[in-house]
Amino acid sequence: VVIKVPVPKNTAKAKIKNSFGRAKYEPEQQAIVWRVKRFPGKAECMLSAEVDLMPTVRAKAWNRPPINVEFQVPMFTASGVHVRFLRVYDKSGYHTNRWVRYITKAGGYQIRI
Repeated sequence: VVIKVPVPKNTAKAKIKNSFGRAKYEPEQQAIVWRVKRFPGKAECMLSAEVDLMPTVRAKAWNRPPINVEFQVPMFTASGVHVRFLRVYDKSGYHTNRWVRYITKAGGYQIRI
């Protein structure tokens, strides 16, 4: 899971505390990027951050862009589609394995505050 929390353009540094995974300020993306490999069950995951801003000549209001979330859920189909039967016809002697990989990916999930 990758969670990208946008910060203002004039951010100098960020103090970040998180309960799981790795989180760091990435200036090239203008965001705090929190990466978590796996979420444990029945646990609360928390990220808190405090950013220091550089002084600017003109005070400009910051419109808050959405928080982006990218994730995958292996062995699950959100649509409920399952492969019940599959037949492979191949004359070259290709050996097939009886295995299907199901995965659900985030297509563009955003959270607005």
